Amino acid sequence: MTSDRPPAIIGLLLAGGKGSRMGGQDKGVLPWQGQPMARWVYQALGAVTPAVFISANRSLDDYEQLAPGHVLQDPDDLRHQGPLAGLLTGLKAAAREGASAVLVCPCDTPGITPATLDALVTAWEAQPERPVIAESEGRTHPLHGVYPVSLMVSLQQWLESGNRRVMGFAESVGVTVVDCPEAGEIFSNRNKPADLL
Repeated sequence: MTSDRPPAIIGLLLAGGKGSRMGGQDKGVLPWQGQPMARWVYQALGAVTPAVFISANRSLDDYEQLAPGHVLQDPDDLRHQGPLAGLLTGLKAAAREGASAVLVCPCDTPGITPATLDALVTAWEAQPERPVIAESEGRTHPLHGVYPVSLMVSLQQWLESGNRRVMGFAESVGVTVVDCPEAGEIFSNRNKPADLL
């Protein structure tokens, strides 16, 4: 049964990077274990959220096939400003959808699981005014988390100040860190060609 209520949270797949360590290739469309990396992440997000948007600045036809009508491009003033620009674009889309937050995940972590993402959403639901990010094996992962729509203004100001540090922003808005005991492999960024083997 489908609900007419707006979704509380939407998925946001970040695929707008330059792929510098991948020789400039778009990481999201590169294959890992038989399908594009972005597809693995899209499927994990789609298992947890009612809608998944993709933040992308190239390979738009590929991403449109994956998420018809849900591909977001950064506006010109935010282009090449890093993942926080994609997050801001996603927060604005979530606001338009009537959602309260985005569950974000980068395209180069195809090992991410719905169970891990679901744990982040559950932690956010307990205190929906604060962002929640993952931690595993002593490392924080600020691009695996839930960010409330209410942070749009703060994030806009952060970017306008010239600051692009993701963890710095998360800390500045009172982030909650959630221990994810799963193997760190789940959060492995596949940045280099050797990582795809």
